[in-house]
Amino acid sequence: MVYFYANEHGSRVFFDDVGPPWPKHPCTDHPARQVTTFGGRQAPSLRDFSVMQRPSDLRDRRWKPHAVTDVTIEDDQSRITLQPLNGAGRRTSWTVSEPSPLRAGDLVFMRAQQMSYFNRDVCEPAVVEVEDARRAAVIAQKLITDRDKEHVLATLAAQVAASEMAPDEMADMTVAVHAARTRGELADALNIRVTDLKVAPPRPGDLWLLAIAFVFMVGATSAAEGGRSLLIMLPGLLLMATAVYRLNPHLERGPRVLLAVVTALVAICPVGVLGGAIQVEILHQ
Repeated sequence: MVYFYANEHGSRVFFDDVGPPWPKHPCTDHPARQVTTFGGRQAPSLRDFSVMQRPSDLRDRRWKPHAVTDVTIEDDQSRITLQPLNGAGRRTSWTVSEPSPLRAGDLVFMRAQQMSYFNRDVCEPAVVEVEDARRAAVIAQKLITDRDKEHVLATLAAQVAASEMAPDEMADMTVAVHAARTRGELADALNIRVTDLKVAPPRPGDLWLLAIAFVFMVGATSAAEGGRSLLIMLPGLLLMATAVYRLNPHLERGPRVLLAVVTALVAICPVGVLGGAIQVEILHQ
């Protein structure tokens, strides 16, 4: 069994198996051969790939087959919605930074952040980099801080010093960076994908504050019992809430406060278990 593709220009190709690395069938691989086409001939109808044969050893099994359910092209970008070929699992949406020739019903293969498919227009396999559209949309809405902007501008200055970027280009980007409010706007200013954006890392002091708060709370529960341990734990809870608040500057004030309080309260459970275990061990000794 072989697989056959053709287009209206007369190009045609046979494959021993469908999917990366797209092994061509050698008996019919004659690129110099001229193909005669007849006016009005229709392209072959699409096969139902859900009933195709099991993948052979010729295909790289790390690539998982999906069916294209929808393609939307806006601003020279393509948003492609996929459904796993076996029907199990939820649909996923991916963004490609170029117009895509794919159509609903096409077969594609996914591996990590790459998509492989057979481009019928040119009768050649293609591999493109893709971005998780849902994840990118969530990241793009996050707020950025002045510290994030300083981190980005320092990176741009280093690229100028290394002659990887022209000073005029950095000047234009600097204006756009200062005007950005969200990570999506910052990524647009840098002409990169939002998932590739590197913002300022957490301050070491905030991480140390979180660790100290946890240790303080464990010490409180291991040294006292009942309500007294909760009372002694209050300073540790306050420190932990403060650390969580400082570690999430991309959130609005309300959600930041809520996240800080909820995290501190949830931490009581593991802290209580660990402190109780230490207390039991002390009594055992």
